[in-house]
Amino acid sequence: MLLLPTLITFALGISLLKTSTATPSQSVQKWDPNACAVVVCGPAQNGLPGRDGRDGKEGPKGEKGSQGLQGLKGSQGPPGKMGPTGLVGGKGSPGEKGTKGDIGDRGLQGVPGLKGNPGNAGPSGPKGDKGSPGEKGVKGERGLPGTTGSKGQTGITGSPGPKGDKGSVGEKGAKGDKGDRGLQGSSGLQGPKGQIGSPGLKGDKGSVGEKGTKGDSGLSEINLLKRQVSTLEGQLRALQSSFSKYKQVIMFPNGRIVGEKIFMTSGYEGNFDSLKQRCSQAGGQLASPRNAAENAAIQQIVVLYNKSVFLGINDIQTEGRFKYLNGENIVYSNWQTGEPNNDNGVEDCVELYSSGKWNDKSCGERRLIVCEF
Repeated sequence: MLLLPTLITFALGISLLKTSTATPSQSVQKWDPNACAVVVCGPAQNGLPGRDGRDGKEGPKGEKGSQGLQGLKGSQGPPGKMGPTGLVGGKGSPGEKGTKGDIGDRGLQGVPGLKGNPGNAGPSGPKGDKGSPGEKGVKGERGLPGTTGSKGQTGITGSPGPKGDKGSVGEKGAKGDKGDRGLQGSSGLQGPKGQIGSPGLKGDKGSVGEKGTKGDSGLSEINLLKRQVSTLEGQLRALQSSFSKYKQVIMFPNGRIVGEKIFMTSGYEGNFDSLKQRCSQAGGQLASPRNAAENAAIQQIVVLYNKSVFLGINDIQTEGRFKYLNGENIVYSNWQTGEPNNDNGVEDCVELYSSGKWNDKSCGERRLIVCEF
């Protein structure tokens, strides 16, 4: 037993002596994986280390040894404590847009909601642009003719409308066709007796005539004349009756009779001068009422045709002094309120409205013709 430790000590001493001789200024420290530890002290001149090595000088640090073999994996330790919460990470970049998902199944229909209170009316929007005109529609089929309506009641004659603006003077119309010859007027009054002419030269004495036969009694000739006059009077009465009926026929519906005057229209329309000329060619003159009855007769024709007429009255010669066509001052008038006013200084003629009222008007306007005979 004592021999083994002694041999070990001796072997160590020899090993240390070799090491000290080879490198006197260094101390070598070596690890043996199969031994616990081997300690080698410094140079021999300092003496051998003591048993506990505390009396020797500390040698220099040895070189780092090579890495040892990896040890066996230890058993897993218990979980550590939870560390503190880390800082909030920065916002990541947006991911790529995903593909469109499939259409889901239709959900069940919800319960109808309660009717809400009506909302306040919103402000009117701006006026939209005018749309383009639509295409022309297809012509519709002709409908069935309606039943003839019952005749309505005669309406009340309306009041005349406001005076219209003066229209432009129309172009002169073409010369009209020659009208039919009018009825022969009544014979005029016998003119005054002419002056007695100077006596003529005394004629030569004639030869003596033959003796005549004895004449009849004068009473028979007088009776014959009476019978002839009586016959002529009967014929005259028959003619007067026939003429009265004829006048009534030709007056319906385009004319009216007032006393000895006849007012008629042909439906022609023209300016003042052309109307005056046509009436003159027909043997009459443009209607010139001299009382309310004649004015009413002309008014009836105006209502029938629904067109105003020119009267044979004007103030062309002297402004404001209205006269008949023969130059006499008017003896009757029926002016509309505020008339005559000579608007724009060109209203010299007189028109008659459907109300029977008069208005001064430009002579170049076109109106319905009414002549008096």
